[in-house]
Amino acid sequence: MLRCGQMMLAQALICRHLGRDWSWEKQKEQPKEYQRILQCFLDRKDCCYSIHQMAQMGVGEGKSIGEWFGPNTVAQVLKKLALFDEWNSLAVYVSMDNTVVIEDIKKMCRVLPLSADTAGDRPPDSLTASNQGDELIFLDPHTTQTFVDTEENGTVNDQTFHCLQSPQRMNILNLDPSVALGFFCKEEKDFDNWCSLVQKEILKENLRMFELVQKHPSHWPPFVPPAKPEVTTTGAEFIDSTEQLEEFDLEEDFEILSV
Repeated sequence: MLRCGQMMLAQALICRHLGRDWSWEKQKEQPKEYQRILQCFLDRKDCCYSIHQMAQMGVGEGKSIGEWFGPNTVAQVLKKLALFDEWNSLAVYVSMDNTVVIEDIKKMCRVLPLSADTAGDRPPDSLTASNQGDELIFLDPHTTQTFVDTEENGTVNDQTFHCLQSPQRMNILNLDPSVALGFFCKEEKDFDNWCSLVQKEILKENLRMFELVQKHPSHWPPFVPPAKPEVTTTGAEFIDSTEQLEEFDLEEDFEILSV
C-alpha cells in the first residue's frame, strides 16, 4: 500500500511539473523536473516521500513500523509529509466521512499559487490507471527490484520506477471497496471544473463513492488547514528538511517521526 501511495503521488507530481500529456519513454533523456521527482521517492531516509519517511510518519497515525497501512492511513501520511515539501508546493486534502467540502479546500489552497489515480486494497494492492467498460486496468507494484540511488551526475536510473510488464485487468465488481481516490488540480479553475463534473456525472447516482458539498457541515469540528509542525528535540522528532536528513547514515535504525 505504501508503494501505491507513492505511485499516486508521483503521478500528481508529473501532472504538476510535466503536464498530463507527458509520457515516459525508455532510454530517452528526461527533463530535469522528472529526475527531481524520482529523487523524492528514492529508498533513502533523506528523501521526502521515501518508504522510510512514510513508515515513520505512520507512527503518528498509530501504525508501528512494518505494520500494514490502509488507504486512509497512506493518504493521511502523504498529507503530513507534503507540509515539508517546499519544492512541489502541494496542498493535500483528505476528505472526512467520504465528504469533499469545497469551502475547506479553497481555504487550504488560498496560500498556494484532476484525477491522479486510485490507490486500492486487495485484489491486490494496486494502482488503477484506467478502465474499459466494467473492466479496470491497473498496475501492480508487487515486484522485487534492485535498490537504486542517485548517480554521480545527479540522475537516477529509472528503469525500476516504471511498470515494464503489461497492465492487468479485473472486473469492477471484484474491487475491494477500501480504496483512496486521488485527484490533482493545478489551478483553482481546474478544481471548479472538477466540481462541475462531479455534480453532473457522480452526484446524480444513487450509490456514489463520495459526496461533494459547498459549505463545511455545522455539526463537524471547525476546519483547520494543516500546518507544518514545530520541530522538537525529544530524540523522536520529525526532521524538517532533506539537508538535515542527509546528516544521518543510511544504515542507522529508524528515526521515529512525531507531529
